[in-house]
Amino acid sequence: MRIRFIKTNISPIQKICLTGLFIALAVICQKVMAVNYIPALPFVRVSFCGPALIIFASILLGPFYGLIVGAASDLLGYLIFDPRTNPMFFQITLIYAVLGFASYFVFSLVRSITNRKLMFGIEVGTLLLIWGAAALFLITNAKVELVFKIIVPIACGLLFIGLILFSLLFKGKEDNPFISPLHICFASFICDFFFLLWFGSLMKAWAFGFNLFITIFLCQALVMFVNVVLDTFFISIFQRFTKKYFVEVR
Repeated sequence: MRIRFIKTNISPIQKICLTGLFIALAVICQKVMAVNYIPALPFVRVSFCGPALIIFASILLGPFYGLIVGAASDLLGYLIFDPRTNPMFFQITLIYAVLGFASYFVFSLVRSITNRKLMFGIEVGTLLLIWGAAALFLITNAKVELVFKIIVPIACGLLFIGLILFSLLFKGKEDNPFISPLHICFASFICDFFFLLWFGSLMKAWAFGFNLFITIFLCQALVMFVNVVLDTFFISIFQRFTKKYFVEVR
């Protein structure tokens, strides 16, 4: 398999301008159109399309611009909305910086994969394993209240089913894009799984205490089910409007 790195015909000046635009939009999505700093779960962030913007900035502009968008949007969002109410955690900024940098390489790699059944199988199998492990932990943990033992596994299960249906639905409506929606779904899953679930949980555990790692991981796993669907949808839409800027490399 030969990796075809994503190329665009956007000039450096245009990239700088678009970087500023992506940062501003990501701040709005990460802070205004998001669920942040829940009192009982201060490490949870559910954003409308913040991660999708950071990922797409990396795809469209390149890894270094993606890193700037990821890091700057988190720092600027904190400075505007949170300096008086919440402490600054550079570990969380690092999560979005890594997401912005690495997404370009993940999408370039996934775009070169031709075995679609393998992609779909890996995604479904991994998510099913995460859902099963989370449900088992909640059900067998005596400290968890009964209502959460029932509601959380059911909610995760519904999100899992929705994600699978969403992936299959997109599979049938590709419209010959530069990156197919099925590839976008699989690449978004990889980005969320490695950079937001595992790396993000470790960084947040470093910030909030490693004794909370399991709780953080379970919350991040639940958020991942939402993120993959939103990322796939928004990145597919963004690509439709910017398709003319991508250059096919043979």
